[in-house]
Amino acid sequence: MVYGAGMGLEIRTITDGEIAAFREAALYVFGADPEVEAGINGADQHRALIGPGQAWAAFDHGVVVGTAGTFDLTISLPGGASMPMAGLTLVTVRPTHRRRGILRELMRLHFEDARSRGFAVSGLWASDVPIYPRFGYGLAAFCDHVEILNAHTMKLVDRELDNLDPIDETRARALLPDIYARAIATRPAALRRTDVWWRERRFLETPWARGGASRRRHVIVRRGSDLVGYVVYRQRGKFTDGIPDGRLEINELLAVDARAEATLWKFVLSVDLFPTVSWWNAPADSALPWLVEDMRRIKSRRGDSLWLRIEDIPAALAARGYSSDGTLRFAVGATTYELRVEAGRGHCAPTTKTADLTFALTTLGSLFLGTTTATQLARADLIRGEAAALLTADRLFASQVAPWCPEVF
Repeated sequence: MVYGAGMGLEIRTITDGEIAAFREAALYVFGADPEVEAGINGADQHRALIGPGQAWAAFDHGVVVGTAGTFDLTISLPGGASMPMAGLTLVTVRPTHRRRGILRELMRLHFEDARSRGFAVSGLWASDVPIYPRFGYGLAAFCDHVEILNAHTMKLVDRELDNLDPIDETRARALLPDIYARAIATRPAALRRTDVWWRERRFLETPWARGGASRRRHVIVRRGSDLVGYVVYRQRGKFTDGIPDGRLEINELLAVDARAEATLWKFVLSVDLFPTVSWWNAPADSALPWLVEDMRRIKSRRGDSLWLRIEDIPAALAARGYSSDGTLRFAVGATTYELRVEAGRGHCAPTTKTADLTFALTTLGSLFLGTTTATQLARADLIRGEAAALLTADRLFASQVAPWCPEVF
């Protein structure tokens, strides 16, 4: 589709021969360069991850000045269910071409494509937060930025632990996907990774990803013959006045239960020469504060991760599981919906009955996975309604596990 927004400007689906220019333009806006990925065929990676017709660009006299693409993803939902998600990615506009309607048209093309292919939700990680609520996205999952100084002196509470095995890249490729699938099965917002995603995203090593740190290290948790967790991390060596002052940077720490998680934290807090441990994307409900004797030693800052736009409200609410039954009527825009939950299954449809609660589409994105409560959002004046209806919404949308998306896409 061609879109005219000024002399010489068009916005359309890219051709296969334009992939390299598309990637270079996106990297330019994010402050990176294609040459840092020496040895990586970026065009082939693009083809593997983004289907034909799922990437769009703005061209000014043939030069790419704006980009957007869609990953076909699947996310976990409360109750252990999952659903397809249109993963919006690589959204850029060159600073020389702002305020020309380019972003708005790229978003329209993404939504049009997602609807035509039956996606009930669209998701993204927001590089610039104020932009995306304008397009209906609500914050659907938090993450914590964690840093522990002098980690070697941290004392963990006494408890039974498992065994650990360091593994190389080859074994990691074979073993990690199964552990991951078990660990995130009930974790709302986590991506259900395909073989292609593991190969092209999780196991691909580039100088840009390392940022001067080591290659990824892999350690698995073993309980007898059962593999119950793993940690992937990088090391950034440093000595200060002859004293070890390195940093261990967690890339991913996942466990199928509390014992395996405690085992992993015991390990990362005690690696010789690396007294600082950091994790920029820890789940909001990490057990770490409860595993150590002095939680004040943990420096943590709350951040945002996954944002969701609910494109098809009845389909999305029918897909997730519910831990309690009940009925709620709510208005989003000009439409009122009735959500009935029976035996943990949701049924949602438009209704002519009066709404119990009223809120925007962005707010539904924040309620959908259970990352917050209706009562809390009402205190921020994002939901209007009676207290009894708020409590019903709190109960219906609740998740026993905090939503968390383990990776940027």
